[in-house]
Amino acid sequence: MSAGQAAMRVLAAGRESSGSMTAYSWVVPIIEEMAARLVSSRSGRSFRCGVDGVERLIAMKRLLVLMLIVSTFLAIQPAFPASDCPLKGHPVDDGRWARQESLPLETRDVRIRFENGATARMKAVRLRHRDFEIRLHWRDKPEWFVPVDFGALGEKLGAAVILNAGYYDEKGRPMGYFRSGGKVFNSVILHRGRKTFLHYGALFAVGGKDGRPKIVSREIFNDAGVGEAFQAGPLLVADGEPVQGLSRYREYLRASRRTVVGLDAGERLVVLVSETETRGISWCELQAFLVLPESKGGLGVRDAMNLDGGSSSQLWVRGGVEIPGRAAPTYLLAAPKPAPPVR
Repeated sequence: MSAGQAAMRVLAAGRESSGSMTAYSWVVPIIEEMAARLVSSRSGRSFRCGVDGVERLIAMKRLLVLMLIVSTFLAIQPAFPASDCPLKGHPVDDGRWARQESLPLETRDVRIRFENGATARMKAVRLRHRDFEIRLHWRDKPEWFVPVDFGALGEKLGAAVILNAGYYDEKGRPMGYFRSGGKVFNSVILHRGRKTFLHYGALFAVGGKDGRPKIVSREIFNDAGVGEAFQAGPLLVADGEPVQGLSRYREYLRASRRTVVGLDAGERLVVLVSETETRGISWCELQAFLVLPESKGGLGVRDAMNLDGGSSSQLWVRGGVEIPGRAAPTYLLAAPKPAPPVR
């Protein structure tokens, strides 16, 4: 086999395995042209002495270097195309939700086992907005530098569920839009109109007379009638489908602790938070698990967004659930609504 024919096989294999050549499209035309020249020439025979032979040797050397670059690049690419990222593991918990005795909510111990034997452990909470007032809480300095006492904070705010919310800077200021109690702390919708910075690509908002939550893209967010809202991201699921375009980010394939908030088809609020001692989970794996139907062990959400994660991931549910995290200034909470008066 000539070098030119080998190069063309590398290109064909690349297209089949990656599904796309866009990541290194700059080098493809060069290789194709060089390969075509070598194939069309007498590359299968011994090179003639003289200028033609030297030129062919130089061309072959350059071609082999480019082939090495391409083959190395292919080796580090995921084995699946970005548009079809499978969950490289399977849920091993029973998928059942446990109803809390004293609260109108459900919890689930999520366990996902991966091919290498590692397990991602997460706690899920599910509730209906008609039973809870969903709002944000911002801890101002110097309070936010101190790790939160969930029991005390829950008692103070009347909350039954508390989890960390969006991103913040080194001074504890919210990064991106943030409104709590009708007061706007940051009115800027970061990176609106851009196709990059998708980790700020979504907003969680609560509004209307019934306090209905919603998760929307930053491009269509409208704060009219909104009482609570914050920006984070990326948007992971929209209308029951994984959001495309995230494969360019490291977190797409990197396992880490996560905090996720979502809504299912019944408009129930679904919260998912990684436990402290766990393998973690990537955005790609999250997307696959979030859209997986409940009948197959997933959560079957309609819309979902990623919140601040890593050591910031934390969750507290009155009655025994507590996943601690580092001190943070912004929290999302759910407080039980008063029971309607008996007539």
